[in-house]
Amino acid sequence: MLKLIRLLCVAPLLLPTGVSIANDAVCSDPDGDGWGWDGNASCRVSAGNTPASAVCIDSDGDGWGWDGTSSCRVGQETSGGGSENTPGSACIDEDGDGWGWDGNVSCRVDNNGSGDGSASDNNASSICVDDDGDGWGWGPGGSCRVDGQSSSNIPAPQPPGNDNNTGGGNGQVIGRFNTATDVLSAHFDHGPDPDDGHAAAAAYVIQQETGIGMVVVGGTTGVYSASRYLPESESLMRNIWGQQWLDAHGSRQASIEQAARRWVAALAAGGDVWVAEGGPSDFTAAVVRLIRNQYPEFNTRSRVHVVQHSKWNEDHALAEDLNFVRGNTDYIRIDDGNDPNATADLRQDGSSSITQAFVQTARASRYQNVWNHAFNYLNPNDKLDFSDTVEILYVLGIGTNVVSNVTGFGQYFLR
Repeated sequence: MLKLIRLLCVAPLLLPTGVSIANDAVCSDPDGDGWGWDGNASCRVSAGNTPASAVCIDSDGDGWGWDGTSSCRVGQETSGGGSENTPGSACIDEDGDGWGWDGNVSCRVDNNGSGDGSASDNNASSICVDDDGDGWGWGPGGSCRVDGQSSSNIPAPQPPGNDNNTGGGNGQVIGRFNTATDVLSAHFDHGPDPDDGHAAAAAYVIQQETGIGMVVVGGTTGVYSASRYLPESESLMRNIWGQQWLDAHGSRQASIEQAARRWVAALAAGGDVWVAEGGPSDFTAAVVRLIRNQYPEFNTRSRVHVVQHSKWNEDHALAEDLNFVRGNTDYIRIDDGNDPNATADLRQDGSSSITQAFVQTARASRYQNVWNHAFNYLNPNDKLDFSDTVEILYVLGIGTNVVSNVTGFGQYFLR
């Protein structure tokens, strides 16, 4: 676990092996892979203190590395002397199953014998390929239904409680989610921002209103954010979820194994796994690795769907874990729920009238105890923030035409 490094004034000759000065801060590299942490960002350790953005380091030889800012492709020189970082430039297939990652989205590897087999198969854009016969495949721009219906065009469900949306695991499809077979794995890193307190409450409400099967995991911090984990979140999770959640911070390996069992149960029943990635992907990578090692018959690339909305989360994941998840699941990047864009605006200033109205709605609802715990954890007068919830809304096909902000969430789920 890398810890934050204080700014120091140290003569270069006194620096220990594996440490260099970057931007007046100490860059510590405990594992000797050429990269470290300077207390604010990833940094490069080298005799010349080469800027991090200049070189793409591939520590595991999988063709992908980290340039200090983002994932990058190793082996293609640019005019700046570094490696090629252009998304979509090549489709890297680590395990030879026909699927890989092109730096932006999951991709199919061209197996028609042309080239070196690493180029993305853009000629298949008119076809939805379903490798395992589960009704879902990969086509133009992302996941698709084999019947030709793009997953992005799946209609939003009716509001909970309506006759057309009974929920409760009766085989109904809510957006992209089959309530009879699928499972949603909701991950909360709980650090460094306490906003996961509000997101955990929102997830509980959604689960109760829709009846979807859910695995709840707290403490899914990445290696770069583990030191800023908020331990007080554990009492919050107990207050909201009782014993129905996994503690990935306190019992990481046990949580990985239990999550894997829940995922495998869904896959064995013909369902899919949907991950609402409320933090870095380190934990998800561990679960996927376990499943691929012990249950290779399940195609995680087409049946485990990881939804990520935050670049911060990506930047604070271990690069090899993030690349592994991107290459071995259906990795879906959506707009950041913290900013005004195509996702719902679920973050509001504490002083806004919208925030105050939502707090009144939440405290008057049948979920008032849950929201009171969340509001005690993160005072809504400071801010109201359950922006991670946009990932769950995406899975359920609930667009901004239905829930565009916190007011819409209250009207839809807290009536």
